[in-house]
This record gives sequence, structure tokens and C-alpha cells, in this order.
Amino acid sequence: MKPTQVFAGVAVTLAALFAASAAAQDKPRIRIGTHISISAHLFMQKKPEVLKNIGKSYDVEWIRFAGSGDAMPALVAGKLDGCLATPFPMANAILQSRVPVTIVHQLLSFGFDGHYDDATVVRADSGINKVADLKGRIFGVNAIGGTLEQGARIMARKQGLDPDRDITFVEGRPPFLPQMVRENKVHAATLFQPFYEQSMAKGDLKVLFTVSDIYGGPTDYVFMAFDDKFLKANSRVVRDYVEDYLRAVNWSLDNRAEAVKIYAEQWKLPLEVADSYLLTKKDYLVRRDGRVSAKNIQPIVDALAENKFIAQRFDISQHMDLSYLPK
Repeated sequence: MKPTQVFAGVAVTLAALFAASAAAQDKPRIRIGTHISISAHLFMQKKPEVLKNIGKSYDVEWIRFAGSGDAMPALVAGKLDGCLATPFPMANAILQSRVPVTIVHQLLSFGFDGHYDDATVVRADSGINKVADLKGRIFGVNAIGGTLEQGARIMARKQGLDPDRDITFVEGRPPFLPQMVRENKVHAATLFQPFYEQSMAKGDLKVLFTVSDIYGGPTDYVFMAFDDKFLKANSRVVRDYVEDYLRAVNWSLDNRAEAVKIYAEQWKLPLEVADSYLLTKKDYLVRRDGRVSAKNIQPIVDALAENKFIAQRFDISQHMDLSYLPK
């Protein structure tokens, strides 16, 4: 082989290596704030082979939070690019922090067609039979400042209580809230899956009210929101991510037995507990197409404004963009 041929071959090889290195460096890493209840995020991590784009056009850094009340402030602070969101933390981002954020797809919906609706529970022998009986009691929530706490306050006001004076709100880690109720460390707590199904199996707790009771009907309660600056700079990447998210959703619904096993092993749940509710009507509604509707979120925003938990009412539809969903 002539020296010029050798040189040309080396040059081509080096060019290919540099191109691969540049591509690796250019591949965005999306920082996603998630939560134990977002099962599709777990399946994205555990079943990458069913996805199309992860590791190719983008990578993900998963960061778990106790609730949206913790995740959205992290996004506002620039520590996340996208996160699970609920109306109250999102309203604070828009109205107080003045950080533009946009809803791009549904995560969990409550109360639709018999699906699970976050429930506030009390001890069955507590003598608490109506919301007014919470006067002078302690109420446990997953995150102070989150939508669950605000929902409980709204419900208390609807029933004639002053939540600032009549109820003490405390924060507890979601897995421990049911036991805190049993031990009278709190007298009521709002639970979400998987902890509701596991705790209710013992028969010593009862439901006092649900989220649909607060807002007058089912809600698209949890959704995925991204920082607008990240969306504008990485629109193609976000579309690829959303496509993969929906692949994980549909894989889990079509392969429920394997999905249940993965979830139970990850969160150290008895298999029979996870199997009793996960991806059934005892679980939250997760839509195959990821669509979310402003009309199913606006009642929460309106109630927050009416109860002066946010500075003003706003139109949630102006902060949604479903164009990131697959066509």
C-alpha cells in the first residue's frame, strides 16, 4: 500500500472517530423529574429495548421527587428540563417565578371511567365521618406546597372549616402515611397508589373523600411539563422522548404481567399487591395516546384562584402544546 493510501485511510478513520465523538457530545441529556407513581418512566428505564430513540437522539437523567411540589421548583431553578406537574406548582412557576413552562402530554388522570381517584383516608374507628370532623386534627400530605395539600384545604373550606386555624398540615413520606394514620400521628392523609391499595387491604382505614369530590369531577391531574427554553432549543429531541414515553406506556398495557413484575421488584412491593391494581381500573388512567385536555385541568386552576392559593385565574390552555405527541 502506498503512503498516500495509508494516510488517506487514517484520515478517514480519524474523521469517523471525531464525528462519532462529536455526535456523542451533541446528544442532549434530558433531566426528568419523576415519581414512584409514574410507572411508564420506570419501564423506560428497565425496558430500553422497546424504545426507539433513547440512547440515539437523547439520553435521560432520572431524578425522583416526593411530589410535584418538589419537582416544579427544581425545574424553575434550572435543575430539571421537564418534570411531572400538577396545577398548583405549575401556577406558581407561571405567576410567581415567571418561568414559562408548557404541558406536553398526560401522565395520570383521576376518576375517569372508574379509575383510581386519590383518596383521603382516616382510621375506620376514628369517629371521623365527614370533612367537618377534621376540625382540630392533623392532616398528612406527601409534600407541603403541593396540589394535594391545596386540595385538602379547598375541601375543608367547602365544608365550613378554616384550614389555617382548624387543621394542622404535616408532611410525610408517601410509604409511611398509612401507618402514621394508624398510629394517630396524623388523623387523615391523602394516599396515592401503590400505597392506597396496600394499606386498604388491612380493613382498618376508610375513605373520607376523593379528588373528584373536591373539583366536581374527574381530572387530568398529573401531566408532563417542560421548560419553554428547553423546548425551543430541543423540539426534535422532546418529540423523540415523548414518542419513547408512549412506547413504554403501550408496552406496559400490552405486557401487563411483565410490567407488574418489574414494578413490584423495583419498589419492593409484594407481587400480589402490585398485581391487584397496577395498570387496571384500580390504578390511575394512563392514556395510550398521551393526550391531555385543558377542560379537565381548568377546574383545579379556578378553585385555586377562588381560594386565593394563586394570585389570579389563568387559562391553562395557553400553557399547553400537544404538537410534541406523535402524529
